[in-house]
Amino acid sequence: MQEERKIILRMLEEGKITAEEAEALLNALGDAPAGAENEPQEEPWVRLERMGEDFASKVEVAVDRFSRSLEQTVSEKLTKLPKILGKFPFLGFEESQEFTQVVRGPVGPRDVVPINLSNVNGPIRVQGWSEDYYQLTIVQRLRGRDRELLRSRLYEVGWEDGAVLDEFRLTVPSYGDRSISLHLMVPEGRTYEVFLDSQNGSLKAENLKTTSLQMETINGSTELRSVKALSILGKSGNGSVEMEGVEADSIRHRLGNGSYRVSVASPEVDLVTTNGTVNVRVAEVHGRAKYCLRTTNGTIKVSLPSRVDLGTSLDLRTSVGRITAELGSLEIVRHERVGGGAFLAAHSPGCEACGDQLHLEANCVSGAITVSAHTV
Repeated sequence: MQEERKIILRMLEEGKITAEEAEALLNALGDAPAGAENEPQEEPWVRLERMGEDFASKVEVAVDRFSRSLEQTVSEKLTKLPKILGKFPFLGFEESQEFTQVVRGPVGPRDVVPINLSNVNGPIRVQGWSEDYYQLTIVQRLRGRDRELLRSRLYEVGWEDGAVLDEFRLTVPSYGDRSISLHLMVPEGRTYEVFLDSQNGSLKAENLKTTSLQMETINGSTELRSVKALSILGKSGNGSVEMEGVEADSIRHRLGNGSYRVSVASPEVDLVTTNGTVNVRVAEVHGRAKYCLRTTNGTIKVSLPSRVDLGTSLDLRTSVGRITAELGSLEIVRHERVGGGAFLAAHSPGCEACGDQLHLEANCVSGAITVSAHTV
């Protein structure tokens, strides 16, 4: 195992892995069963590949569990609070009360309708529907028994019921004693410019046509379904990101701890996470497209359209892990196994002559990279 230790230390010295990652790999070496030194040894890089992938899978499981725990919003915690306090009568039982307010009205004739919603107290959801008017549903949950007293303390939206609005702007102040959720439904045939911002809550956009869609949250998931946009820009601290049926000219997202599970069609995709998997299904490619996918601890899995007329070029790198490309015939430009990692540069035959081309760059530190094809 001395050779594996040298490789790990060399990768640390070259900056390919961090001190924490090097320590985890060295500890994994120390966990080898007694007598392993006397058994036939596989090549050091093969052993490091497996170690790196095992380390990445453990990180992925931990991050996924952590992300799911964040989905328990403040509202859910308040719902459970009475049952918990009921077990301790000396603490004083305190109920929680829920209030729902609905505001409706026509949408003005503006060509591109701005939607700007900020809510640090809970989730935000924006949804296109078949009706020709908007509807905002606000659900507030507060602790206390006196419902009328609590009603006097409710956050007031300030939108008059029945009023014509050609923009939707709302900033909910921070409250430490309640949860607030926002659900805005708007006519699906209109075009919008959307900005959603939350601190402790999920963000969801579905069935929308937008010029730009920007979503930011610290703790909570992000979900996009049936969305068409010119640009999508997102940033999350902790939580998963899901995209299904998304079409955009540009998709860029940054994630701290969590995984991507996306099915998109876009000429430009840039996804980055620190701890978590990146699972991408490329729905379709028209013209030239470039996908850049990066993770520190986690695997990268990419599924490309199975088309003989699609030119594909690959630039895949992992510091500790394997690379697998299952795309039929490929012309290998460079294929190396370095330490416990690998590098693969390849392209499909006649790639540059194809009208539709996809260039894929994928990079991870600890974890495997797999590229395969699917039927369109």
